[in-house]
Amino acid sequence: MDKRVAIIGGGVAGLGAALSLDRYGIESIIIEKSPNLGGKVTGYAQLFPDFKDGKALVAELIDKARRSPRIRVLTNASIRTMARQDGRFELAMTSGDAVCADAVILTCGFEVFDARKQGEYGYGVYPNVITAPELELFLDPEGPTKGKLLRPSDGQPAQRVAIVFCVGSRNKRLGNPYCSRICCSYSTKQAIEIMERHPDANVTCFYMDIRTYGRGFEEMYQYAQELGVKYVRGRVSECSALPNGDIQVRAENTLMCRPVQGAFDVVSLSVGMAPCSDGAQIAAWLGLELDPYGFFQAKDDYLSPYETHQEGVFLAGSISGLKPIRDCLSDGFSAGGEVALYLQRLHQGRG
Repeated sequence: MDKRVAIIGGGVAGLGAALSLDRYGIESIIIEKSPNLGGKVTGYAQLFPDFKDGKALVAELIDKARRSPRIRVLTNASIRTMARQDGRFELAMTSGDAVCADAVILTCGFEVFDARKQGEYGYGVYPNVITAPELELFLDPEGPTKGKLLRPSDGQPAQRVAIVFCVGSRNKRLGNPYCSRICCSYSTKQAIEIMERHPDANVTCFYMDIRTYGRGFEEMYQYAQELGVKYVRGRVSECSALPNGDIQVRAENTLMCRPVQGAFDVVSLSVGMAPCSDGAQIAAWLGLELDPYGFFQAKDDYLSPYETHQEGVFLAGSISGLKPIRDCLSDGFSAGGEVALYLQRLHQGRG
């Protein structure tokens, strides 16, 4: 069966899909618009809830893909047009390259919410207000500070840290009423890393609701509390800078029905996730359906979670809804199997 599959996106879901297809002896081509494979997971020194080395995971996936003669990789590759003609998919790149495939797997992932859109938190104005991805860089032993959490304003060690949950998520005013699903767990993982390295630190998490689902997630949340991480249920109303660079956080404790405030060395905004920036264009090219928030819709969430309403087009990872990394990787492997079955039926039908 001489078939080829185009995989749009080279993150963990795309890599998983390519490796799955490889097991069936099916050729694939990964089309990634950035210079490197691995997606956002390349920036995670530790994953949750098991604190597995994220960079090692990505390196292993990339190595396996690079060693397979059936997996071709195009990086720095932007798609100019994509259409189905005579039963096959024709993709034209801005570079002039062309790809022809019998099926397409969309694994384009998500975009990180721009914290500047919530001006009350002062991101982009106060240097000591950062985002969760930026905090991840501080915590990375191979990062610019070698794992030391320092105040961006003066380089001094940060001992008092506030983490604000649900920034850009569950917010009707911003048009994002949905839960991003992983922010509570992601930020709790970061809080644990801080406390394990600095037991005397003061880490306070301001949350709406704690949503830690999945095997090991609730245990991670409980462990954070045992380490001394404080959780305050309440929506933060404002972050403002004090003369010495400290950030004052004002919020309402909705459990105690009273206002609270405190000064912190650093405030990290747990930014939510948004649909991939290319989603609307890809959907228009292929005639696919998007949900009201811009995520791709599966043919049937229960019976056909990886198929779309268009024959030969499949989904994997966060393109159809936000989910943890291991679920995205599992999606990729599962979608690869679904595509293999589809191509087999296609081959038998033509035979």
